[in-house]
Amino acid sequence: MFAEKGYEGGSTREICARASTGTNMVHHYFGNKAGLLDAIIERFGARVLALPIKLLAAPAQSRDDFVSRIEMLFEATMDACLEHRDLLKVVVREDASPAVLGNYADTFVAFLDEGKRRGLVREGLDTSMVSGVILDRVINQVLYTPGIKAAHDVDISDPIYLKRWCAANVDYVLHGMLPATNRSI
Repeated sequence: MFAEKGYEGGSTREICARASTGTNMVHHYFGNKAGLLDAIIERFGARVLALPIKLLAAPAQSRDDFVSRIEMLFEATMDACLEHRDLLKVVVREDASPAVLGNYADTFVAFLDEGKRRGLVREGLDTSMVSGVILDRVINQVLYTPGIKAAHDVDISDPIYLKRWCAANVDYVLHGMLPATNRSI
């Protein structure tokens, strides 16, 4: 209901009718409709961001390990957002940020900063911006799935396309668009 109509768009009674339960259950478990929304947002964070946080918890031991973790980060985040697209829509629609999102960003920045310390990440990289870039890419791709399908006849949940999308984005994040040389454009 929240994904379709937004927080203001549906009453507690409508939500309960759709869930085949009574309003007493919402009040018992969540206190009120706002408590239910808070629980949904936290559930999104726990379901979507838990695995990516685990992937970044320990420092990369080598360049290959670093690259592999970034690849898995994109894939795990994309898979989780696709699987929980309605939860994602609620979070975005209500402009809400689960508490775990701060943990995700902090863990990612620490992972990148440790990569800098180990010589795996370019010294001048603004690590605080990179986690936002990845989340932004994934979230927008998932939210605009219907438009992408209509405009380009591409199903982003297709495993072949999904692997290609993740690989292209990992390549972009890790290598950018410029050649490795210092040639002028």
